[in-house]
Amino acid sequence: MVAKEDKALAGGEGAGGGSVALGKGAWDCDKNVEIPPEKEAEVFEEIATMEFPFEGIPTVPPRKDMDHMTFFCGGCRYRLTAYPDWTSAKVKQALWNGGIARSNKPAHKMHTPGLKSWEDLTLIYAAQAMEDHKQLKDYHVPPGCSVMIAIETAKLLSGKPDPDSAYWN
Repeated sequence: MVAKEDKALAGGEGAGGGSVALGKGAWDCDKNVEIPPEKEAEVFEEIATMEFPFEGIPTVPPRKDMDHMTFFCGGCRYRLTAYPDWTSAKVKQALWNGGIARSNKPAHKMHTPGLKSWEDLTLIYAAQAMEDHKQLKDYHVPPGCSVMIAIETAKLLSGKPDPDSAYWN
């Protein structure tokens, strides 16, 4: 795999827009399908361009797609059409209907009950767990936010990992 990564990076691919996939992939909740690794950078607008260069170096320009938000759950990115005036419950239902339950580990490896319904999810933004009845804008979530967490509530309540653990960094 290293040779493939080196080849991809040498060919201008990789971190900015190629065949090297990091993490556990990406999922489009609107279509309930996997986002192919080779399309992730394009879909999440992570391709460096010369639109706003820094000392002659290409940079990733500001996002233009303000209709989609990104949630991290179980090492995977989930893309979803969502807006700041939506309640946390509405977003969790859309994530559930879009396939976020696929983040469950096999039953024999689970230390928690797993995701059985949308109510088993907690959304986190800026270290704040969101209440179901509140809108995302109540937590200052901007349009097109790409840094939210969706986590199984039982994992938060278990106390593991420790709140001071590097896991949360």
